[in-house]
Amino acid sequence: FIIKVKKILECICVNCGKLKADISDPNFADKIRHVRDPKARMAVVWAHCKTKMVCETDEP
Repeated sequence: FIIKVKKILECICVNCGKLKADISDPNFADKIRHVRDPKARMAVVWAHCKTKMVCETDEP
């Protein structure tokens, strides 16, 4: 349970509360579009967001 909560929190921006990955990014959107299993989709989103330190949607 704690591991799943930690992974969810790693995907969320600390400053604004949005997802760190931008949904309009074609690379990210293509990765999650075809994954139907929720656990597998969470793994893909977490793998994409874990290296990001800032929110992509708020960058000027």
